[in-house]
Order: sequence, then C-alpha cells, then structure tokens
Amino acid sequence: MKTFDITNHFSELDRSILEGEGVYTEYFDHMKMALNALLSSIPDIRSDNPYELAILQDFSQKFLNTMEAFRMKYAFSEDQRMLIDVTESGFPNFLEFKKLQDDIQRRDEMMRKMKSVEELKNEVLDELILHRRQPNGVLKELSKAMYYRDLLEYKLFREFTPGKLQLLKVLNDADKTRRFLYSWASFDSVTNRPYIYLMIFDNPPTSKKEKPQEHLELFFVENIRKVTHNSAPLKVIASDIDNDWEDIKPRSLKRIELGPIFSRYARDDHQFTQLVQTHFGTDDMIVKYESEYIFSTGEKRTNSFLSKGELRQVFYVDEANKECLDRMVSKVFKYMITSHRVLQHLTAIHPEVLKELSVPPSVYKA
Repeated sequence: MKTFDITNHFSELDRSILEGEGVYTEYFDHMKMALNALLSSIPDIRSDNPYELAILQDFSQKFLNTMEAFRMKYAFSEDQRMLIDVTESGFPNFLEFKKLQDDIQRRDEMMRKMKSVEELKNEVLDELILHRRQPNGVLKELSKAMYYRDLLEYKLFREFTPGKLQLLKVLNDADKTRRFLYSWASFDSVTNRPYIYLMIFDNPPTSKKEKPQEHLELFFVENIRKVTHNSAPLKVIASDIDNDWEDIKPRSLKRIELGPIFSRYARDDHQFTQLVQTHFGTDDMIVKYESEYIFSTGEKRTNSFLSKGELRQVFYVDEANKECLDRMVSKVFKYMITSHRVLQHLTAIHPEVLKELSVPPSVYKA
C-alpha cells in the first residue's frame, strides 16, 4: 500500500499558526459562534429521517466540545500553537486530531502525575489573595489539568467517531429481517473538514442464531472506519460495505460535510472569502455545508461462472443531474449560514449563489 508523510502533506496555509496576543482566544470564540450558528440551523435541514437532526446535533455538539478541549490545551501554552487550515476550511488541521487521540490514550497516566483541578484552583486563590501576584504558572498547570480531566472519548469529535446503532423496525418478511440506522463521523485528512455519515441497512439472519445488537455495534466500530474515505463517491463506499459483509445490506447512505467557514481567518481566493473580508466586519462569516445521499432500488444477482452469484444492492445515481452523476449519488443538498447583512448583499448582488441552495440561508446574529 502506498503511504505518505502526513506531516509534510499539508501546505503552510493548511497548517497556519496565528500570531499576536489573544488571537487564539478570538479564534475559539469565532469557532464557537460558527458552531452554535450551525446548531441553530439544523431544523432547516431537509430530511425524511426522524433521527437525522438529533444525530447531526449530537456530532456538532461533540465538535464544539473538542474545540473547547483545544482551547484548554493551548490556553497558556507558550511553546505550542494550534495549527489551523485557512484554505477553504477554517477548522483546525487534521494533525491536531491525531494529537488529540494520542492525548486520550495517555489521559489516565497524565492525571496521575498532575495535581487535581481542585488543588490547583486553591493555589490560584492563594497566589492572588495571600501573595498578591499573578498566578500564571499555576494557571498553566490548571488549564492542563482541566484539559486532561475533560478528555472523555465519548464526548469528543475525533479523527474517527463512532455513533449509535438504532433498531428501526423488524421487516414483515419470512426471515424477520432487522432494519438498523448506524451513524459515525470522521475528520478528513485532506480537506481538514468534519464529515458525518448515516446509513440505513438491513440485517438478515445468516444463521439460526441471530447476532445480538451489541455484536453489530462492536462490528461497526472495528470495521466501518476501514471503508470510510471522505473523498470517495458514496456509491463506492456503499458498494464496499455491501460487498465486504454478507449480513450488512445498505439501503441508503448519507454523508454530511460541514464547512468550509469563510471568515476573517481565511487566506484563499474563494469568492466568499473575498466578499466577507472586503465588505464586512470581523464577526461576519459564511458557513457552507452540504449533504450527499444514495439509496438502493433493489438487489440483483452478480454473474459468476462457477455459481449463481451473490445478491448485491443496486444503488441509484441520478444521471439526469450532472452534479449527481459526477458525484455518483442520488441527491445533493446544499446549505448556507450567514449574517443578515451578508445575506442582504448576496440577495442584491449575487442572487445566483442563493439559487443553488436547497433551502433559504439560515441567519445568525453577528
């Protein structure tokens, strides 16, 4: 298998370091505003799946938790600065998520070596009240202790984040096939953007003894990561899952891509970057996100010289829609979040941009 050095994979702009006093505090506040705007826009998303909005909200909140973890990690760090992708991303660089996973693995070891958060808070008060001096050293220790204390895997959006397995129904067929929904998320190493997946699949019994739901959940944690390639067409991912596992029959697969965020931090030539930075203030931004969807129209038996072949899903690609055909999907949905004044400008000057959206833009208060 061909491999590459992930550290050298990114350009300088993909792994930018912000310069100046207080700039990372401003960046984290900016990201919090963007993610809260995303959370408030979730009800506008088009979905036939009653679970989708709750799943998207859950992963978005986990991403917000991860940003808060990064805030604590770098709050008083003088020798380390967080890497940010300022080219059609706006999110931290993928390497930060690799380091986050390493920190999670050594959390318990680090906590044994450090004083407790409560001890350090008392030391901060002692420095301020008894000694009347700034407790910078203790504050650095405190932020580190709080970072590791709150580094709980199930609360965070990581390089790969397993979701929930939900039983939707038992089909009224001879085998009593179970239909499930499984969700997961990943942070992409190429685009430096988060992706969320939702898959509805059938689980026909392949033996007399039915596998318990806990077994399936463990199966997904171990195996879905292997076929999750954020740059691959959805049809390829769905087909890989269908081909690799006999008892997993995907009926639909949806991928939601969050971002990019076009704001004062962007350093690219995108139309939205130029618009925001030329005409608007530091709190104005344009957040884009979109979803791709593919579904199965049935099954067909593969041709095989030695046997009847195996049943495989037939995934529908809308060949009448050029974008769907290029992406190898059934449907594409596009969304935007921005401030009221940016929306007014787009409505007046660039209405063609808004016509591409699946629903009118969501507006946040800048």
